[in-house]
Amino acid sequence: MPLAAAIPFYLAMACYVVAAGLSLAYVRGSDERVLFFAKHLAAAANVGILLVFLYRWWSFRLVPLTGMVDSLNLFLVLSTGIILMIQRNEKMKPLLAFYLPALAIIAIVNAAVAPRYLGEPPTALKGLPLTIHVGLVFLAFALFFVASMTSLGYVIKARGLKSRVTTGFAATRLPSLERLDNTLYRLIGVGYPAFLVTAALGLLWAWAERDLLGTYWFVAPKILLSLGMVALYAVSFHMRRFGLLRGPKLAYLVFFGFTFLLVTYLVLGVLKIEGYTFLEATT
Repeated sequence: MPLAAAIPFYLAMACYVVAAGLSLAYVRGSDERVLFFAKHLAAAANVGILLVFLYRWWSFRLVPLTGMVDSLNLFLVLSTGIILMIQRNEKMKPLLAFYLPALAIIAIVNAAVAPRYLGEPPTALKGLPLTIHVGLVFLAFALFFVASMTSLGYVIKARGLKSRVTTGFAATRLPSLERLDNTLYRLIGVGYPAFLVTAALGLLWAWAERDLLGTYWFVAPKILLSLGMVALYAVSFHMRRFGLLRGPKLAYLVFFGFTFLLVTYLVLGVLKIEGYTFLEATT
């Protein structure tokens, strides 16, 4: 692995881990400066990953959107960017205690598999439409990931109120249930249409390349999971829109649904089931 890629990469992964530790320390204490440093470490990690992205693009003359590490890098960058946008609202800062530990876990997995993937050239994507398709996939994934962590915050806040707990992190520092619910709805409201569009593009590409993918391309894990994700968030979004599903039920659905789908994609990618890499499992 070239040092020019390894140094910023591992520094970025370390920043995520330290930022996660600081955010958890905030839960036990109450010093707002801890979150300030955690937020800026996450931003620094994003810069490091972007440097790796640019280096690999320059080195191989290919957009690095393929392979396990490139996929996780893109996911981390987009997720962190969305989180930093949410953090512009001061009242949302305590949610870093949910966002950053989850990002740190992904960063640790990324660092563990990096020696195997980071030195390999990216796979060339066939044309701009497919490149856009891949980018939209990970944008939707990032939005759903942040939504799932927001839903976890909602559940903890709701449980505290139900138990009439008036002290502690959940009761005094987490945003109101209304604010959390609105944030969750907006995240799904952007992620669901993005994924619907990219899933449609992916299906059209798969149909066009059906001779390459095989006779039963439509029952491949990547296709079934994509359709499952579209169905999950279609139900979540429209039932929330019409007031049929909200509160803890919506939060649980978003959190456990996305967790299952993300773990499944990672397993497909690591095991390369039916020859699919993590990228191929999402396209």
